[in-house]
Amino acid sequence: MEAASVPLKAASGRGWLTGFGNLADKEYGTWWRTRRALLHNILWLSVINGFLLLIGLDEMGGNPHRLLGELIEIFFRVGGFFAAIGIVVSTQSSVLGERKLGTAEWVLSKPVTREAFVLSKFVVNGASFVGLAVLIPSVVFFLQTLLLAYLQPSLGPFLLGSLLNVEHLLFYLALTLALSTWMNSRGAVSGAAIGFMFAGFILPSFLPWLMAGTPWGLWEFAATAARGRGLPAEAWQPIVVTLLWTALLVLVALWRFKREEL
Repeated sequence: MEAASVPLKAASGRGWLTGFGNLADKEYGTWWRTRRALLHNILWLSVINGFLLLIGLDEMGGNPHRLLGELIEIFFRVGGFFAAIGIVVSTQSSVLGERKLGTAEWVLSKPVTREAFVLSKFVVNGASFVGLAVLIPSVVFFLQTLLLAYLQPSLGPFLLGSLLNVEHLLFYLALTLALSTWMNSRGAVSGAAIGFMFAGFILPSFLPWLMAGTPWGLWEFAATAARGRGLPAEAWQPIVVTLLWTALLVLVALWRFKREEL
């Protein structure tokens, strides 16, 4: 019922985006006007940067270039893996919870559109989660590498790796929102999304061609790019296809939610 406790202002936007600004402000409040953002900040700094600190302290004193490369690899592989699970778990009830509690029906009785309802969740949840699970840990990571390896990653390659990491996370956010417009169980939503992620560890061993049409290889590409190594020639296809899948999943969520009886 927390979402319903945020008062709506006069409707902003026009056409199918009517009310988007008001709904975005409401979503923003669920992150930044509560302890949710603080708890996520502590969680991701502990999971990602805390783990890296343990690794760095254990191997401190060795070859600094080797240690820096290892820390970058772990940051993108381990951080990307747990962040992808985190974005599914933290947003699985973003639409579904409001459908089940009846707050979606209450919100939509105001001068807002269903398109604005879904898009506000994608935009604000995506931006908030990326800030807490990617941006802040990245800033801390730059300080860690300076202290542990006496070196820092090259900014350009690191930013490219971060963009691929963000693309990976936004795909799973779009997948979670799309699933939550079809399913009626939080467990089913998170299970399907996380199950798809874990399928990426198994199916490519038997069907390697799947990597070209899925986001399963993005965190490897992110780690490779961040270390300043050139991406393989075949990397462009899953990068472009994942963007298309993300857009399609958002459209599916919009289409399904417009037909939802509340």
